[in-house]
Amino acid sequence: MSEEVPRWPSSLPMPAKMTFGPRRVHLLPADFENHGAIADLLHDLYWFPDDLYYLFYSDLLKLTSKASAELKESGLVITETESYFYKHPKPGYERDFIQVLPSESYPEWRKEAAVGQMFWRASLSLEAAVRKEMDFDESAARTRDAIADSEDVVDFKPNFFGVGLNLNSLRRRVLA
Repeated sequence: MSEEVPRWPSSLPMPAKMTFGPRRVHLLPADFENHGAIADLLHDLYWFPDDLYYLFYSDLLKLTSKASAELKESGLVITETESYFYKHPKPGYERDFIQVLPSESYPEWRKEAAVGQMFWRASLSLEAAVRKEMDFDESAARTRDAIADSEDVVDFKPNFFGVGLNLNSLRRRVLA
């Protein structure tokens, strides 16, 4: 299977610069209503630290008090809050938001978006202490798995008639 390199369409002028950045994950308050949603988010923030996670909320679309309390207790922190975000006016962009500042001039399609409901964008991140705790837990789990995988109760290496018994491992498992 060959991977084709994307090519710029010849019908458009060549761009001066193209930047490829991290994945952006847009979350809404409804995403936190499912059981385990915050645990899933913690997992993603830990395993994909380069991705950017944003929570979009408004006066009408807010986190429930339960979700807000769970968010505070979980170790997630809001690192930055920005305003003047609006839902993208074009179809097919349901979870996309665009920022339309009141003092700037924009094309008409962007001005159309500013007629709708304004949202705030909160950048989400893991607290440093929570990340260190997750690092420690992951390291401990890998160590436990490596120890458990390396000890077999029955040893099929050439011993006595090709079968041996690992008495140290057997003793540890019986005492555990």
